[in-house]
Amino acid sequence: MMDFSELSINAATAQIIQSAVEADRLPHAVILEGGSEGDRLTLARLLAQALLCSGEDRPCSACSHCRKVLRGFHPDLTECLAQPGETDCLKVDAIRQIRADAFVFPNEADRRVFLLHNMQLSNEAAQNALLKILEEPPEYVRFLLTCPSATALLPTILSRACVYNLGQQVETRSDEANEAITELTRQIASALGAPNEYELMKITAAFEKDFALLLPVLTQLQLLLRDALTLKSGNRELPLLSSASNEAAALARRFTTPQLLSFTNVTQEMTAAVNGNANRNLLITRLCSRLSAAAGK
Repeated sequence: MMDFSELSINAATAQIIQSAVEADRLPHAVILEGGSEGDRLTLARLLAQALLCSGEDRPCSACSHCRKVLRGFHPDLTECLAQPGETDCLKVDAIRQIRADAFVFPNEADRRVFLLHNMQLSNEAAQNALLKILEEPPEYVRFLLTCPSATALLPTILSRACVYNLGQQVETRSDEANEAITELTRQIASALGAPNEYELMKITAAFEKDFALLLPVLTQLQLLLRDALTLKSGNRELPLLSSASNEAAALARRFTTPQLLSFTNVTQEMTAAVNGNANRNLLITRLCSRLSAAAGK
């Protein structure tokens, strides 16, 4: 069981990450956004530990792999920790070296993990260099990227990674509430394909009654859209992460890749707005209009 006690991370994201780790379905590329810089780095290291752990309950913190990660010298974990003014580890030449290193088999564990902290400090050339390995990585390689907001990264990077927003701390929800969130997410996904924006307006009105539903719905919608992009690309090796595979498949059939990326950008912008305490009514209206525009309505 992953220990999130020292992190300010919203419960929805914690639950999704925990489920992915337990099912060994963590994507080959993960982007951690939102929250504090310290929390993003701490969570990235916790995920690296889980990915390299050889115990049954990952991360076990007891196996040799966990102990080496905790001590900071596991041979299969590469950390690139950039800070403003010190970005050499994220420049194009350094990323090209990472790309070459990715094809070297793990030394001790079953995987090789590359942790790239503050990826927003990399330039377009470096991100394009990283994209080449994200498109067709060796099956044993995993990438963990951190940044304040995923919107700082190229859309092509976002289409090949799963974004987890640490966001605001929220209360633990009941099973009934979780079911309502899942159903709302499915309804929004279906409404994107409706001939006009009326259906979307009707569904998003639910957030006016219970605004607390918006953040977890946006989180689930990002996963659903990520699955739609995966299906659209025809990549059968990447696991599907949402609980709405039928809706993801329908979106993949109905929309182009640029449209799916636009939907993803909208959900990320709205998540940032929620965390920034934007006006609630204006935010709900904007969500509906932006999604409708991206759908071509």
